Amino acid sequence: MTYDRSLLAVLSVFCAALWIGLLTPPFQSPDEFDHVERAYLLSKGQFLLSTDEGRASGGNVDTGLLDYMAQFKSLPHHPEVKVTSAQLNSAKDIDWSGKRAYETLPGTGYYFPLIYLPQALALACGEFLGQSVDASYKLARLFTLGAGSLILLAAFRIMVPSALVIALLFLPMTLFQAASASIDFISTAMVLLIIALYLDIMKRSTRPSIQRMLGLSALIFLLAGCRLHMAPLVLLPLTFGVRFRSIPAISLFMVLCIAIISWYGFALSITKDMRVDLGATTTQILEYYVLNPWQFADTLWATLSDGQRTLYYLHTFLGILGWLDVPFSPQTYTTLFLIVLLILMFAILQGRIDDGLSSFALISSAFGGFFIVFFSLLVTWTPHPASAILGVQGRYFLLPILFLACLFQSRGTIDGRARKYRMAENVLLILLLSFSLFATSEALEARYYFSSNI
Repeated sequence: MTYDRSLLAVLSVFCAALWIGLLTPPFQSPDEFDHVERAYLLSKGQFLLSTDEGRASGGNVDTGLLDYMAQFKSLPHHPEVKVTSAQLNSAKDIDWSGKRAYETLPGTGYYFPLIYLPQALALACGEFLGQSVDASYKLARLFTLGAGSLILLAAFRIMVPSALVIALLFLPMTLFQAASASIDFISTAMVLLIIALYLDIMKRSTRPSIQRMLGLSALIFLLAGCRLHMAPLVLLPLTFGVRFRSIPAISLFMVLCIAIISWYGFALSITKDMRVDLGATTTQILEYYVLNPWQFADTLWATLSDGQRTLYYLHTFLGILGWLDVPFSPQTYTTLFLIVLLILMFAILQGRIDDGLSSFALISSAFGGFFIVFFSLLVTWTPHPASAILGVQGRYFLLPILFLACLFQSRGTIDGRARKYRMAENVLLILLLSFSLFATSEALEARYYFSSNI
């Protein structure tokens, strides 16, 4: 029964995201233009970004893809602009040109590029088979959603997810990102696979094999290499070393630390980012807050104590879609929040994992992730000196929150009371998915297709 719910959850996410993708015009996830361009560069064998003199980092992108993107660049941040059938038909006729022009995409320069493999394979297949750019882009969406769903399925074969984990996957923000060609959904699925493998190893009495630890470490590096706030996951192999007295596990912990630091140091050194004038270099700002940690504490407190800002974090966690230009009504946010809160209550009633070391690792990784979100945006996105941290969105907290959600585990044995809890959870999950789909469909149709004066 528990596995059936897990399988249904993955199928539900896949089908819901597929539907949302049909309603969403291309490139309406934040920075999706850059993500697709980075995937294209990988499909052509360009592992790292290049830098033209006097320009930000980027690469040479097919002009057909650039023409296709241009059809939709009027949409972001302009809710009054709608999609027309003529615009969609015109975009469908654009083919790969075989000619390339330099395009800047510095924001993706810090991401370890293998995370873009599904999108890159799709774009390469589409171009090789002579498909239009539109068909290739839609194939990239499908490959990304399919890869993420397969990773989720693998995770749920190892770990039975709690209703709280499933609820987080059913949120409008999660489903919307799953429908895009960005790397959010694959990152989400990878987090759950890493946690599943970790908890499976920790519950065994025998020392894990080198192969399993290497595989888990490779996944951690791949994820942390594109999601810096996942770097605290290096704690996981360290706990193997503590529990199993394993020197190889401790060695992997040290190798992971060096590898992640080296990657970001290298990426920072070769990436020229001219998007924001910070008033100082990132290195100078980093040095300032390291030497003056109380200044960071003051800035963080000023950020979190701002009621409007924290409400914005909640809304962007539940779902402000598009380029942050497709909000829901206050009633919708309240309903979503209350349903998730009820599911959390049932999760608490059913208990959590009783392994203290595993709990410590997951909780530490979660709060380390929260810290890195704020600190990284302070030194890379917020003009210096700062009175508050800018650029933080609630969706950035999904991955750390999943660590905490995985503390609540479905029990293998179900008594009468637990069976009632399970039934209540299932009803709430169905309600959440249905409500998310309805609210998302309505919001997307109003944003992209219907004029406000109709």
